[in-house]
Amino acid sequence: MPLLRAFVFLLLTPILTGFCFVVCLVGLLPAPRSGRIAHASARAWARTMLWAAGARIVVTGTEHLSPDEPRVIVSNHASYLDIPAVLWAFPGQLRIIARRNLIWLPFIGWYILLAGHFFIDRDDPRQALGLMERAAARMRRHRLSALIFPEGTRSRDGRLAALKPGAFHLAGTIGVAIQPAAILGTRPILPKEQWAPRRGGVVEVRFGPAIPTAGRSGAPARRALASETRAAFLALGVPDGVPAPPDAPPAPPASSA
Repeated sequence: MPLLRAFVFLLLTPILTGFCFVVCLVGLLPAPRSGRIAHASARAWARTMLWAAGARIVVTGTEHLSPDEPRVIVSNHASYLDIPAVLWAFPGQLRIIARRNLIWLPFIGWYILLAGHFFIDRDDPRQALGLMERAAARMRRHRLSALIFPEGTRSRDGRLAALKPGAFHLAGTIGVAIQPAAILGTRPILPKEQWAPRRGGVVEVRFGPAIPTAGRSGAPARRALASETRAAFLALGVPDGVPAPPDAPPAPPASSA
């Protein structure tokens, strides 16, 4: 069964991704700026990828969402399935902030470029600052939310790595709330070192209460936002991967909500 699932996934992924890429391009013609039709196609692709991987998705905490209000969605990251999971779980318009090297990924990278998502060069701080300013302007104009993974890369063991304070620059710049989204269950299905699912399973996307950022700019504020977001991830059930110092207070208990 695992071999059959892996075969089906590897067979269907390029076909369905290529098809959805074409549909997304067509959807950009009537709405190139807002990209609403293209985004609806991307959500359909996301649901298809989860199905092909044998993932059954469960979404909780939707009472904390405000889809028409621009927010910065921050999530833990342990699998290639994380992006489809958030795309499907979040009901509003969403744009991804992705590493620049993903531009060469067939169909997916091309879609991110053409559909108005954002590429960031980690080695060029000035480019990253300019990107944040462009993203902020587009979020205000079209009431979009942005998705970022503040760990910077996928976790190998599913545990939460250190969060990069720079990832919180966008939210602080425009004063939009941070929306924590904990993703659980993607790594056992498709871990970092694998290209095909090892097994099926349940994927949970848990949204926590929004974290306000109005009036919180500058490096100290970004570090504080990173700390608050980390606490939110732990409360939502993401396992901690950074040892606490000996005199640190105990972490809050995990929540199933």
